[in-house]
Amino acid sequence: MWTRKELKQRAKDALARNYWKIVLVVLLSIMIYGSISSSASTGSSQSSVVITRNADAQVEYADGVEPITEIVPQTGEGIVNGVMETLADSMQEMSDVQIIVYGVTIAVVILLVVLAVWAVVYACIALLENPFSVGVCRFMVKSVEDKAEVKEVAYGFDHSYKNIVKTMFQMDLRVFGWACLFIIPGIYKKYQYRMVPYILAKQPDMPYKEALRLSSDMMHGEKWRAFILDLSFIPWHLLGIITCGVVELFYVGPYKYLTQAALYCRLSERQADDGI
Repeated sequence: MWTRKELKQRAKDALARNYWKIVLVVLLSIMIYGSISSSASTGSSQSSVVITRNADAQVEYADGVEPITEIVPQTGEGIVNGVMETLADSMQEMSDVQIIVYGVTIAVVILLVVLAVWAVVYACIALLENPFSVGVCRFMVKSVEDKAEVKEVAYGFDHSYKNIVKTMFQMDLRVFGWACLFIIPGIYKKYQYRMVPYILAKQPDMPYKEALRLSSDMMHGEKWRAFILDLSFIPWHLLGIITCGVVELFYVGPYKYLTQAALYCRLSERQADDGI
């Protein structure tokens, strides 16, 4: 039976042994995870160019003066107003059926664009972030056990890359499916499969069904206690926010990563003792 005090002490010991390398790995994690998240935000909130008619913009033709259409970049309220005015003018000339078809078409286009953006984002997560997270887990576990080299973060790309991508995808798919039912089942599955990246960090060739089953076995009866363990870091995260992320980078992030790795090590030791 593990305790929060035990895990956190192991994390502190590991941090003292390998401090600057652990901070560097946490910094790399923040940069990679943050870049993917910012790409998602940027892709879904690009500023637009609205085509408007400017009555003052004129060009001389052979038979007189003719107003022309000018492309004016707009953002924020200007975009919304321009779009609403255009829609209002168009809808005045439409029948009820045409309005319904028009609305459905717009909704479908928006949905397809959103799905396309998130498909690209998840492709980045599946192909880059997930293998990287497996490498980070390997680095943290080795740091808890003794010492680790920064090169361990590339482990997921160098060892059974396809199987790691497949297994992590299967995990994400199950968590997402359960989350669609309600938030709580999704959280439950997230904790049930929490050990999957750590298992892959040790055994990258393991079939995905076996990895998911093993994680489920390891977290049996431990999910609630792991949840409380995560909650215990909330005051530390608040301190990180107050210090504009300085404490988060140089202490809280490494401390939490190592504590989570210490949990995996403890559960693995328990399984070894039980002969599983």
